Formats: sequence, structure tokens, C-alpha cells
Amino acid sequence: MKKWFCISFLVMYLFSMTELHQLLKAPLLIEHYFEHQSKDEQLDLITFLEIHYLNGDQIDADYEKDMKLPFKSFQDNHPSVVVTIPQDPYNLNFAPVIEYPKQPYIQKSQVLYSNYFSSIWQPPKIA
Repeated sequence: MKKWFCISFLVMYLFSMTELHQLLKAPLLIEHYFEHQSKDEQLDLITFLEIHYLNGDQIDADYEKDMKLPFKSFQDNHPSVVVTIPQDPYNLNFAPVIEYPKQPYIQKSQVLYSNYFSSIWQPPKIA
């Protein structure tokens, strides 16, 4: 099930974000070839492709049909991604850094211990 799900999403992505959807116009290519072949019996497929794809866009009587063939006109159907780099990376306006006051450094010799506290916290004694 996962395999078919992944394949279907891959196919949807390729047909929507690339020019692979042009392959869906293949029946138009075949139909147009048969139209040309009915007019000229000597026309083979290679010559047909050469006329329509290698000789540029020739404006003739069936120009509109020629432009409906696959890979003749391209559509920009994918989103454009624009990446901009700032010109001066050192002049960016970031939020100000809040500096907190540092804690004073206290040495152990400065701490005064009371003898009273040490006498309170003694373990219980058995009498």
C-alpha cells in the first residue's frame, strides 16, 4: 500500500512540477502525423519530427495545430523560488541583545559560617 501511495505522489509531482505532462499530448502528435501522411504518402515519422521540431516554428496553414504538439510550447507551471542575499551582512537590524547584570564573584573565604547552624544539624544520638 505504501509503495503505490509513494508512486502515485511521485507521478503527481512529476506531472505537475516538470514538463512531463507534455507526454499527455502524445495522441495529438499521432493524430497530426496521420493528417500529414494522408496528404503525403511518402512522409515517414522521422521526416515528420524533423519538420515539426528541428526546423523551428514555421508559420503555415496548420500553425495552431503544430503549437499544440508535445514539447512545442512550454508552460511555467512550477513555483519560482527566489533567494536573496543581503548586500551588507554586517549591517542587519536584529533585535537588541539584552545584557543582564553579572552575578558578583564570591570566594569561600568571604562567606561567614555560624557555629550555631552546625550544632543544630547533627544526627540523632542513642543514649
